[in-house]
Amino acid sequence: MIGYVAVGVVTVGGLLALDRFANEVVRALPDLPSRSVADLGVDHEDFSIRSGIHQLASWLLRPDHPNPDAPLVLLAHGWGASYGTVLDLAEPLVRRGHEVLLFDVRGHGRNGAAPFVTVRHFRDDVMAVVRYAAERFPGRQLVLVGHSLGGAAAVLAAAEGAPVHGLVLIATPSDVLRITSEYLTDKGMPGPFLVTVLRPFWWRRIGGTFRPHVPARRIAELRLPLLIIQPENDRRVARDHAERLASAAGVPYHLIPDREHTDVLSAPMTTQLVEDFLAGLLSEA
Repeated sequence: MIGYVAVGVVTVGGLLALDRFANEVVRALPDLPSRSVADLGVDHEDFSIRSGIHQLASWLLRPDHPNPDAPLVLLAHGWGASYGTVLDLAEPLVRRGHEVLLFDVRGHGRNGAAPFVTVRHFRDDVMAVVRYAAERFPGRQLVLVGHSLGGAAAVLAAAEGAPVHGLVLIATPSDVLRITSEYLTDKGMPGPFLVTVLRPFWWRRIGGTFRPHVPARRIAELRLPLLIIQPENDRRVARDHAERLASAAGVPYHLIPDREHTDVLSAPMTTQLVEDFLAGLLSEA
């Protein structure tokens, strides 16, 4: 009898330890950016957007001479980042005359800490921002630009009906479980094994299985203009993620030479590709 009790205690303890570790993997710590919107010296509005019970810190950046007919750019940052990360792309776009809406996903940036944040929560926050923009700027074209996990969330949001007119993906993972496995492996841990073991613990947090949350699967559902950008030297999201997304969507992807996962946002080629994409949407409209 004592042996059975001991086995039960060990089993429960092991499950609790696994659940705790699973939560640590999906728990982001808010990290304020080293550079803020105010540092840019551009006209901007500081406000918040409601997403469920969360208030998302948000900023609308305006150029000196905005074109009210041009698409509004919505920029989504990646895991563990903040709006400050995507400022490197937002700033040149604003300097070239585009209005840009930035925001921090729950548990990130200027927002308070959250117990855990999965790609579903990223998707929900992106959808909330898109809906806010659609209501505030009726009739305006909305272009959603996502970096890293923000790109994955952008695909899922568009597939779930977010009213966007174009999608730009930058260094975006094609599969969240796969990129998590690669991340853990890069940290010296047995990534594939851990993801297999921890997957059931993440189901509770994501609200089901991962099947509806695979960007490479959902991107095939989209029928809207799409631009995929991949940095050549990305060691966090390997090039074959872009290849899988491009193949599923039936579009080519654009490789940015000599750039890594984050500094691709400040590459002049990235800015030009996005601006050309926006110009194409405007001319079609």
